[in-house]
Amino acid sequence: MGVHLYKLPDIGEGVVEAEITAWHVQVGDTVSEEDPIADAMTDKATIELTAPVDGVIKSIACEEGDILAVGAVLVEIEIEGEGDLVGVPEVKPEVIAPVSKAPIAPALANFSDPDPVRTVSGGKVLASPAVRARAARLNINLSSVPTEGTRVTHADLDVFLINGFSASADPDVSSPQMTQSPAVFLPKVGPSKASKPQETPLLPGETRQKVIGLRRVIATRMADAKRNIPHFTYVEEMDVTALEEMRARMNERRSNDKPKLTVLPLMIRALAVTLVDWPQFNARYMDGSAGLEGGYVARFADLNLGIATQTDGGLIVPVVKAVQDKSVWALALEIGRLAEAARTNQLSTDDLSHATTTLTSLGPLGGIVTTPVINRPEVAIFGPNKIREKLVLDGGDVVARKVMNFSVSCDHRVIDGYDAAKMMQDLKARIEDPTSMFVI
Repeated sequence: MGVHLYKLPDIGEGVVEAEITAWHVQVGDTVSEEDPIADAMTDKATIELTAPVDGVIKSIACEEGDILAVGAVLVEIEIEGEGDLVGVPEVKPEVIAPVSKAPIAPALANFSDPDPVRTVSGGKVLASPAVRARAARLNINLSSVPTEGTRVTHADLDVFLINGFSASADPDVSSPQMTQSPAVFLPKVGPSKASKPQETPLLPGETRQKVIGLRRVIATRMADAKRNIPHFTYVEEMDVTALEEMRARMNERRSNDKPKLTVLPLMIRALAVTLVDWPQFNARYMDGSAGLEGGYVARFADLNLGIATQTDGGLIVPVVKAVQDKSVWALALEIGRLAEAARTNQLSTDDLSHATTTLTSLGPLGGIVTTPVINRPEVAIFGPNKIREKLVLDGGDVVARKVMNFSVSCDHRVIDGYDAAKMMQDLKARIEDPTSMFVI
């Protein structure tokens, strides 16, 4: 009998580590070649890892939610015959060890008064090879990353990325470039094994589910947004009877090569036309987090609209680019493509990047009113609610109309309540007179 060391494979595209989000085997299980062993989540996708040989699982390297570097031993498999080390070459222990995770709250607090990055003679920032590889892949200048210790760690990069920014890897670049990728970068922070707190005893009837993978990304980003953005929400009721009638006519007359329209592309079209006159809603507030230049609002010529999408793994936000240049048919096609890619874990990094504002809708489950949370560093998020029938007075007669509440949450540092109300009145006018959304 021998032992085969199955190591986390080189996934490609510059990926140097992955979070193990699910185990499909236990110690003692018999596996055949190509049987699923684990799910691994990178900053690009979730992949299934399968057994490379037939055998019995002898040991498992980590728990769900832990992060391993490429080349780290994932499982030991007892096999017939001599063992081997088939897989990626051996690497230094500091590279293959599970990434140390510092507590989230203290790490985020570092940005208010970060310690300087420690360097050696010659000005080179101290960091492990794995950290350097990851920073280079993400185009981050390590000298821009605050750290409390003597060297930049993965946890420092995590906190830097959670705030939605990255800086040029060129140390001579003086103006850091800003990017934002909701739900792309994994916040790999949490207590390390060496300092793991004592577990609280289970209460009668209590069950626990570990917060890992995409759920942890969502939790971190939402807490970060609510902690840093002074939100307010404005809600307006809109009559969508004419909009629904127009949508029905358009679907009746559509050609076979066009998708069936839902109400969403029409609402997005109305929003795109409206925001031409309200550019402060299609913007990001750069507040100087992570030591980058701040104190300004970035406005954008293109409306790159993030569409909050629920998947089995959690909420992700694919982005429809240059909405203002697309027809409602093109919008419907792109929304459908992104929804299918999200469902099958096929979204690219570009599909998840560069949103300038976001729309979130639960469709028929949308409720009466929502108060959505802004996707930092954006300054607004729009939330259409469900369409419902309502009896209203029309010239003394009681008539049935289709109405919908439309919410917008705003960053009060950038947008005043008056502007939110006026913008929503303009949007209401276009939705209630839907032909006007095709006239700019």
